[in-house]
Amino acid sequence: MTPRLYLHDLQPGPMTLKKDQSHHLVRVLRLAQGAALVGFNGYGQEASMRLLRADSQACLVEADELQTINRESPLRTVVLQALCTGDKMDWVVQKASELGASDLWPIQAERSVLRLSGARAENRIEHWRKIAEAAAAQCGRNKLPRVAPLQTFQQAILRFEAEPEPKSAWLLDPFSAQSLSSADISPRMGILIGPEAGFSDDEEGFARAHGFLGIRSGPRILRTETAAAAVLASLACRCGEF
Repeated sequence: MTPRLYLHDLQPGPMTLKKDQSHHLVRVLRLAQGAALVGFNGYGQEASMRLLRADSQACLVEADELQTINRESPLRTVVLQALCTGDKMDWVVQKASELGASDLWPIQAERSVLRLSGARAENRIEHWRKIAEAAAAQCGRNKLPRVAPLQTFQQAILRFEAEPEPKSAWLLDPFSAQSLSSADISPRMGILIGPEAGFSDDEEGFARAHGFLGIRSGPRILRTETAAAAVLASLACRCGEF
């Protein structure tokens, strides 16, 4: 598989890579001069590239003309994910990125065991953005999923409600009468997922009052880190991607 690199300033011609990317190509992937690469700019374009100088501090590559190649889902889906513990959020970001989510909104919910604020929150958001970038590179996406700054539950619900375009908003609820397979879908989707202990009654009531429809994803209760991947895969089937 040809290695792919995210280069926000991708353009035809020679380019010097940053130290971390150079180290990865030379020390981790063991690439030599002349190796083939693909660069993408995160806005829908990619270009074939060649490694002109294999230097672990500053590789030199040459890019061909940019091409616009679309590998995005026909749905623009926001995953509103309540913070969860350990490396579960890493898993959610990675798999949601691979399965076509356009946006990931980390949410501080009442029952979230993980509590973030200040510099710690900013560092974790940057970490998740790196995971989304790597996942997009691996799976062939040319647009980067956007990882939003940490929001409170109420901020995220009101922000999604305020979007002017037609949309569908789902609150994952294993006890809902409405199933994922029959619920209406729209070009813009919002998928609201609770933490390990679920949302509080007040949070559920707030979400429903602001347009979120309770949806069950099958007869079994999914873990918080499984839910986004399962729903995104189901949406991909419904809109003809699989």
